Amino acid sequence: MEGPKILAQTLSVAAPTRTKDSELWQYHSRGARHSITSCWGLMFDLLANSSLLRQHINEGKVVFGLDHEMQDFAASRSKNLDLVIAKPNDDGWTRKRRPRLFSELPALYDMELTPEQRAMLDELPDPVEGAVGAVYLAVESKACMTAFTKSYPRFYDELNSSHSVIHGASNRALAVGLAIVNVADAFLSPVGKLNAHRQPQDALGAMAKVEQLPRRSGDEGVGYDGLGIILVDLANDGTPVSLPATPTVPTNYEYDRMILRVAHEYDVRFRGA
Repeated sequence: MEGPKILAQTLSVAAPTRTKDSELWQYHSRGARHSITSCWGLMFDLLANSSLLRQHINEGKVVFGLDHEMQDFAASRSKNLDLVIAKPNDDGWTRKRRPRLFSELPALYDMELTPEQRAMLDELPDPVEGAVGAVYLAVESKACMTAFTKSYPRFYDELNSSHSVIHGASNRALAVGLAIVNVADAFLSPVGKLNAHRQPQDALGAMAKVEQLPRRSGDEGVGYDGLGIILVDLANDGTPVSLPATPTVPTNYEYDRMILRVAHEYDVRFRGA
């Protein structure tokens, strides 16, 4: 699986945050680079592991959307999901800019890919961004990087509300959650403050919040259809980002395991689409 490696490579290099902050940062909570990169990497790995998804793309049966608003009709609320895979909307593309290709996003969002990863990308179908119709799969990515005790409630609430909105719009859709948890001993905040952490307790606390999120094993009930955790060692001070082996991610939340499960569920659930 390449998604976690692509995320670490990307966050190792400071880039514009596309916020009011003009400085270059590896990570900025108000920027979208970390969430878009993690979702792009997840879709990259799904493409490599789902034969049906590759077939649907080759046949033009699905498009992808970024920051797509989904409506929970049961609760009369909406939320923007980081990435969705969906049937094209018959109304067509209505935005002023042209639809983008999946392969174009790394350059647009300052992602870092190795030559080997680019070669892998060239071998895969190239999904197109388009007007979103019925959603097949939606991804929400959230990071817990610093100020852990303060961050836990919001971290949990934002992830917990996402699967509810996805299934409130379509119970058949696959809801996928991705949690990025920092294990660094300290973190340089974009406001210039160096935050000291209590590791591994802080990271373990964040993973415990993820474990509290509901999961489901079919297309009925409440919860995520796929839920994974990526651990990063990110000080945000210019030093390279690594993917630590410790603390250990709980088995049911391992990234590779999550990708294989979601790819299988997609192949089974949408084989007649």
